[in-house]
Amino acid sequence: MKIARVAALALALVPAAFVVGSSTDAQACGMSVRLDPTPQRPTPVQEIARAEKALEGGQSLQASQAILGTFPRIRNATAGSNPLETRALRVFALSLVRSGGAADEKKAHVPTTGEWTAKSNLEWAVQALREIDEKRPNDPTVQADLGEALSKLPHGQAESLKILGSLAQKDLMGSPHAYAALAKLRESSGDSAGALAAIKRCEEMTKSPGVCKA
Repeated sequence: MKIARVAALALALVPAAFVVGSSTDAQACGMSVRLDPTPQRPTPVQEIARAEKALEGGQSLQASQAILGTFPRIRNATAGSNPLETRALRVFALSLVRSGGAADEKKAHVPTTGEWTAKSNLEWAVQALREIDEKRPNDPTVQADLGEALSKLPHGQAESLKILGSLAQKDLMGSPHAYAALAKLRESSGDSAGALAAIKRCEEMTKSPGVCKA
């Protein structure tokens, strides 16, 4: 009789052990699910870095979209008031310059006032880069950006040639795009030898096809 009672007790404990084990396993599974990291939205710094990479890779429209997605009011930013916004302002302005004034703010769901034409976009980009230049005087990188932008406007080409020519003479121009702009300006002014020299420096600084085409 004693053996029978022990056997009955053991059988009675089996379901309880199964429930406890199942519960523990379920909690463990639940914990693993809860601990899975939730995808995080890229930070503004990461988005600017992505835009800069796209810009240097020749993907100007993608660069402008990345900036607009994070800084929808970038056109109203004041150069120098916030380092992060100033960095974004530079990237957006250069993306307009390198896309010939193209920007698709509707695609980025950014409301705009008035109609932005390619010409008005280029004028805006020049003004934005000029404001950055005023806040960071004697910075060769900023000067090269401004010179590149000015080269896209007929009334800015004389100033552009002066800025870029001076930087090239001092070997302070670190942008292949600025060298490409200088090559086009020199070619237009009849300085073929100077244009070839600028193209050579451009090609030494970039592997992106088409950047140095004069």
